Amino acid sequence: MNPDDLNLSRRSFLKTGGAAIAGSALIYPPGFRRKKEEPNLVQRHRLLGRTGFEVSDISMGAAPVSDGNVIRLSYDRGVNYFDTAEGYGNGASERAIGEAMPHMDRAKIFITTKLLLEPEEGEDSIRERFAVCLERMKTDYADALFVHDAQDISLVAHAGYHAAVKSLKAEGRLKYAGISSHGPRGRGNSSMDAVLLAAAEDGRFDLMLFSCNFLNTEESDRVVEACKEHSIGTTAMKTVPGYLDVQPWDEENPFQPYLDYIERVGEQGVAREVAIERIKFWIASQQGIQKRMTPFAEKHGIDSQERLHDASIQWVLNNPDMHTICVSMPDFDSVQRFIGLSGTELSLGDASFLEEMRYAIGDRYCRHGCRECLAACPGEVPVSTIMRYSYYFAWQRREKYAMGKYAGLGDRNVTRCAACDAPCLAACPHGVQVPANLLQAHALLSLA
Repeated sequence: MNPDDLNLSRRSFLKTGGAAIAGSALIYPPGFRRKKEEPNLVQRHRLLGRTGFEVSDISMGAAPVSDGNVIRLSYDRGVNYFDTAEGYGNGASERAIGEAMPHMDRAKIFITTKLLLEPEEGEDSIRERFAVCLERMKTDYADALFVHDAQDISLVAHAGYHAAVKSLKAEGRLKYAGISSHGPRGRGNSSMDAVLLAAAEDGRFDLMLFSCNFLNTEESDRVVEACKEHSIGTTAMKTVPGYLDVQPWDEENPFQPYLDYIERVGEQGVAREVAIERIKFWIASQQGIQKRMTPFAEKHGIDSQERLHDASIQWVLNNPDMHTICVSMPDFDSVQRFIGLSGTELSLGDASFLEEMRYAIGDRYCRHGCRECLAACPGEVPVSTIMRYSYYFAWQRREKYAMGKYAGLGDRNVTRCAACDAPCLAACPHGVQVPANLLQAHALLSLA
C-alpha cells in the first residue's frame, strides 16, 4: 500500500494503537506494511547555516500540535527539525514533543523553542523558564533557543538573553541562539527586516525564523541575503498568503459586526446612513477584487486553495538559500500531505498559477509584518498583527490561540476604528480594504 494513499485520520490512527506504550514503534492502520527499503518521504536536506546540521527541507511547525503521535509520524517520515515555543498551547506543543521523545533518536533531530522576553528580564528568569521548556520536552538540551517575535531592534542586544545563552551553552544545555520576528505591533517598533538585519550584524545569532511568501518578498529577500553573508540558518514561516473573504451587505439580515460598527460610530455622532454608506463602499471595493476570483474558480475549481498552499510552499522550496520551511502540521493528514512536497520543484504551470493569484489576491492579503498603515492610524491599531491573528484562526485552525492573542491587545483592537475616516486605506501600498478586513477579523477573533 502506497503511504501517499493513506487516510491517516486521528480516529483511525488511535483505533490501531497510535498511543502505544513508550519504546514501541509507530503503529500504522490495518493493512499497511512498511517495507524495509521504503524511503522516508523527506527527499531533500540542506545545510542549516553554520550549525552544520543537515536539515529536512520541510520542518515541523509544532505550534498547533498537542498530540505526540503527530510528532512521531513526522519524524518517521523524515522530518528532523521541530519548532515549538513556551507559549504554544501554554506548553502543550512542548509536551507533545516530550511524548514523542522516547521514540526518536535525539542525536538526529534539531529542536528549537522560543521565549517572549520582557525588555529588562534577567538571566535567572530566562534560565528558569528554559528549564521548564526542557522538562516539558523531556530532553537534557535544546538545539536552539529563540528570542520569540522580536518587535524592536532593542531586543537584539537583550542582556539577560545573551547571558543565559552563554551559561546554558557552557553547561551543554543549549547549542545555538536564534531570533524570530513578525514585524511591529505598534508605533515605534521596528520592521521585520530591520530587526533581523541588526541581528545578523550582531553576530551572536545562528538561526532566524521569519515570514516569506511569494507576495511578501521585499523584506524577506534582504534577510535571506544577510543570512547567507553571515552563514546564519534560515527557516521560513507564513509561506502561504492567507486572506479573508468580506461578507456582503444584506439589508434584511446584516452581518452582526457591521451592526456593531454602526452602533459604535453612532455613539460618536455618525449618522446610521453615513455608517452604512461607508460599509457599502468598503464592500463594493472588496467585491470588485473578488470578481477577479471568478475566472480562477472556473479554471481551477475547488482545488484552488489546496493548490495555493502547495505551490506557495514549493515557491519557497525553490530558493536554495532558504534552508527549511516551518509548516504547521496539526494532524496526520497534514503531515502526509506537506511532507510529500519535500524535494519537489515548482512546475511552470504552478508558477503561472501563482502569478495569476498574485493578481487575484494581491490586494486582499495584509502583508505579515507590514507597518505602512500604522503611522496613519490615529488609534494606533496594529492592523498587520490583527490580520496575522486572523491567519492563525482561519488558515492554521488555531482558533483558541488566535482569540487569546487578540484579547491580549486589550482596547487596541478594532473597536478603536469607530468614527474613523480610515486613513489606512490611502496609506496601504497594496490596496487592501483595511476597514472591511478588520471588521471580518474582529468577528472571528472576538467573543463579543
